[in-house]
Amino acid sequence: MIFEYFYKRPYLLYSLIFGFFIVGILGLIKLPKNLFPDSNPPKIVVITKVPGATAQVVASTVSKPIENELSRLGMVSDVSSVNVANMSIVSAEFDYKKGLNAAAVDVANALNVAKAKMPKGLTPAIYEAGDFTLPVDVISLSPKNSSINLAEIRKIADSFIKPRLLSNKNIGNVEVFGGYQSSINIEVDPFKAKKYGVTFDNIIKVIMAQNKDIPVGFIKGKDSFFTVTIYGEKDNVLNLENILIKPNVRLKDIADVKWGYQKRTSGYIGNGKDSVALSIQRSPGGSVLDVSKATRLEMKKLQKLYPNINFEISDTQRDLIEQSNTNMLEALKDAVFYTLIVIMIFLGNFRAIIAAGISIPMVFFTTIAIIWLMGGELNIVIYTAIILALGMLTDDAVVVLENIERHLNETKEDLQTAIKNGTKEVLSPVFAGTLATIAILFPLMFIGGFPEKIFKPLIETLIIALLVSYFLSVTFIPLLSSYLYKNGTGKTKIEKGFEWFYQNTIGRLVKPYEGVLEFSNPKSWVKIPRRIFLTVGVIAILVFSMKNVMPTIGKDAMPPMDTGIIKAQISFSSNENVETAEAKMKPFLKWLNNQPWVIRSSIAFGSEAGVLSLGSGNLPTEATITINAVNRFERKQNLWQLEDMIRDKLATLEGIKRDDVFDFGATALSSIKATVDTRITSPNLEGLSEYSKKIAKQMEKVKGFTSVSTSWNKDFSEYVIEVDRNKALKYGITPISIATQLPIKGEVISLNANLASMNTQYVRLYLKSRYTKNLETLKLFPINTKFGEIPLSQIATIKKEITYAKIERDNMEYSIDVNGYRAKRAVTHLTDDTINEINKVKENGFTLTQTGDSAQIQDSFERMIKAIGLGIIILTMSLIAIYKSIRMAFIMILVLPLSMIGASWGMLIFDKPSCMPSLLGILLLFGIIIKNAVLLIDFYQDYRKENTPFDSAIKSVTVRFRPVMMTAFGTIAGMIPIALEQAIGLERLSPLADVAVGGLLIGTLLTLIYIPMYAYIFDRDK
Repeated sequence: MIFEYFYKRPYLLYSLIFGFFIVGILGLIKLPKNLFPDSNPPKIVVITKVPGATAQVVASTVSKPIENELSRLGMVSDVSSVNVANMSIVSAEFDYKKGLNAAAVDVANALNVAKAKMPKGLTPAIYEAGDFTLPVDVISLSPKNSSINLAEIRKIADSFIKPRLLSNKNIGNVEVFGGYQSSINIEVDPFKAKKYGVTFDNIIKVIMAQNKDIPVGFIKGKDSFFTVTIYGEKDNVLNLENILIKPNVRLKDIADVKWGYQKRTSGYIGNGKDSVALSIQRSPGGSVLDVSKATRLEMKKLQKLYPNINFEISDTQRDLIEQSNTNMLEALKDAVFYTLIVIMIFLGNFRAIIAAGISIPMVFFTTIAIIWLMGGELNIVIYTAIILALGMLTDDAVVVLENIERHLNETKEDLQTAIKNGTKEVLSPVFAGTLATIAILFPLMFIGGFPEKIFKPLIETLIIALLVSYFLSVTFIPLLSSYLYKNGTGKTKIEKGFEWFYQNTIGRLVKPYEGVLEFSNPKSWVKIPRRIFLTVGVIAILVFSMKNVMPTIGKDAMPPMDTGIIKAQISFSSNENVETAEAKMKPFLKWLNNQPWVIRSSIAFGSEAGVLSLGSGNLPTEATITINAVNRFERKQNLWQLEDMIRDKLATLEGIKRDDVFDFGATALSSIKATVDTRITSPNLEGLSEYSKKIAKQMEKVKGFTSVSTSWNKDFSEYVIEVDRNKALKYGITPISIATQLPIKGEVISLNANLASMNTQYVRLYLKSRYTKNLETLKLFPINTKFGEIPLSQIATIKKEITYAKIERDNMEYSIDVNGYRAKRAVTHLTDDTINEINKVKENGFTLTQTGDSAQIQDSFERMIKAIGLGIIILTMSLIAIYKSIRMAFIMILVLPLSMIGASWGMLIFDKPSCMPSLLGILLLFGIIIKNAVLLIDFYQDYRKENTPFDSAIKSVTVRFRPVMMTAFGTIAGMIPIALEQAIGLERLSPLADVAVGGLLIGTLLTLIYIPMYAYIFDRDK
């Protein structure tokens, strides 16, 4: 037996406690700290550059073959793609059971098959994505003075700063974004090329052949060994323009070769300044704070190395996590204080306060130590679990201490005998209560999906804390009692004052409970109607609450939270460029930077291949905005009021087409695009964009949406060259040969490198700018034929058409998302109203599905309801095994639903929807109610050995009223900081406390009536 073993070996126990205490302190310092556990499923992204291709061509020739192969992989849950000009982005999302590395290997193998069906010369790149993709810090680099420009900063960032940051072992990855990417541009004059008989194909082949280093071999002598290499790479413009294209014809004779920039498809504005962004990422499972600390230290060193560059943090997770961790520790202190106050009110005993006050930090640090040793992390979920456990932790210690004191007072035993007998007497109910709570929570660790990822750490922490609490209550508390009671059980005046207060307030409630039991057991025949009345009455209240309250509050996956981080997605006309979009943002930035609540801002325009954390999939005129505001404890407006201000200001910008503003973490998973996402799919591309506008118009009628937008549209102007095949054949040319003579896409034809500095420069081939200015100049472009040179307009017509700047696909079909963003209205209410509206405009040929939070709600609720059911089954089996009575086990189980009366009203009063945290709160509520039921039934059975069933029921209420009420109110007191959302991010978990507080208030009152009533009614041994 644990008690006897450690009671005889006190110094072994003290050593264990001290050891875990020290390890716990170290763990608190060293544990990785994040906001929430990583919850996104494994995701692999395949990015393929397709120079010169339109979105439609990219979708049909590149994305579609890749999607076909990825869809065949095992455990893949979704395959989607975003297709823009020059780039394909295909994403494959896998089941949680699939490891990230295994998923990457499978995708790589699938790509080997897909490449055979794709255009030649393309090289798809594979990237792993998940929670770790979100930037830990974004460093904006801007010029301090005129001695340096953004292009030079971009080159320094790519070549020197990024490698240096990556050399730090704490930093997982660094992505460079924005600015100007330099390149050596070759602008060919087609007339000069014709004069010398040079084709574009000649130029490409010569440069690719000459502008590279070629290893020839080696020479080995008697005493020496040499490698032989022909160095052909040209490390400056002067050398490159002197390359011989033909004998006596140099490149500079037919083209202008100059140092310039790639045509921009991305831009970045950090804290209101045009900048180059460094997105710092952690490794999978890494600590946000550790990465941020390492980054800030490196940044200080880099500021000294590059004094002309301004280094600023323009976005960060660090402030949010540090603030949240600080708040949670303060909330923990408050919870301890509130719990000790409750103990003092109920017991009026300083010894109990001392026992609880010592055991709480012991349990806390021991739990932290075990989490650290198990390789865990600290986050809001872990802290919440510890706070939730406080009431239960103190209960175990106080029950043991109170029973020892009862033995000293009532049986007049000596101290050591009282400690032994008092502890042994409550070993069974304390163990049974602990086991019952664990039994009902345990299944939630294995339900799979999103709920398991979020709540498994919480359940693990609760179980650890409960087991540690049980261990300390039956080992340390008895030893502590030897010191607390060495001078007897006498009380001070203050303790007597608290005792008087209890007896004249809460203690008076014992009589009404006894009265209810006596009402249920009159000596006449009316006892049956009375018992039916009491039973039917409480069932009616339960049914009324569930039928009326639950539909009113609605459902969410996870409730909204005010993190102080605001996100926005905006867009301008697809036919504009990055420079135009940046210029149009200036009035908004001027207003934003003057707002007192703004700390920093980050605006990423467009996309770059290989960059996932900033702007992935955006068009050049689309921007993702992130605004960091001061925390909610230090500002007057809430987050949703700030969002309204930002949305109104964005709406005034010239030419803005989309202004979606929403809170960080607005959806349960980052892969969910919006709170309500009506996805329209069709095997055919035509008609999707037009139909999406009808759906968007209907969704705008739904109350509660702050904005509605479509993910893409048919709104991009392009020039279409229609070749007259008959005319072309007369001249001996084909459409393909014509296309090869039009190098207007800036194709990379070589890499120019300086081996010493590791600077790599792209060499790009363009037409002379005068031939790409407008439609008329393009018509005059000379085309070489076997009969001589002719203008392009002679064999082709060029016309302007409206096409797609972006195309999305999902599960092998073309798709478009109509996204609805909200403030705080429940997801199910929004979704139901949306479905009612869009059903009015249903059309054949299109499939409509809801892929926003509602899909996650359905899956998660099904999993959690199964967990609750399984938990109740395991609990029932455990109680039957412990008490060897099916009857008593079912009596305890049948009162659990009654606590749902208080739970439902608690959510309504606190204005919270039913959600995953509230379902977890129900499980926790059941665990506490069962623990109280165990106290009542244990005493009932013990007292029943010598008394009648009814007398035993009355006595169980009289004797156990105080500990049952203390357990309930102690737990409620510990949950007050969670219910009041005293920490940043606790809005996500507060429904858990709201459910438990409401459920415990009502459930405990009903437990004290119905457990003893049914116990004596169904007692067969009357």
